Amino acid sequence: VEGIGAYTSDDPDTARIFWTDGGVHQNITFPVHPDPVSGMHCWHQKVTVEKAHPGDKYGDVLVDTNKSFAIYKEWLAMTRPAPGPNGLRRPLWLARPLRPAEEMFYVEKK
Repeated sequence: VEGIGAYTSDDPDTARIFWTDGGVHQNITFPVHPDPVSGMHCWHQKVTVEKAHPGDKYGDVLVDTNKSFAIYKEWLAMTRPAPGPNGLRRPLWLARPLRPAEEMFYVEKK
């Protein structure tokens, strides 16, 4: 296993990775919310990011999880259940970096 960096794949975006530090994952700072239109995980909330204070350590995060969960539930109430039209989990037209293979957009029928 190697660190973070560019690599070769079928997706040209993987060759454009210029950073080497994973940092703090954004979902810890502000968790994802379900987008009512696309079905994607999105970030629909206001956040405040500050410079480090004396005594802070790398990766320190402070989150009001009760408030964050309440906002998540508001957005969840606006969504439709899966699958979407034609059995899709997400719209095929929605551009995204490191796009999965097209068959991954469909919900399997059981």
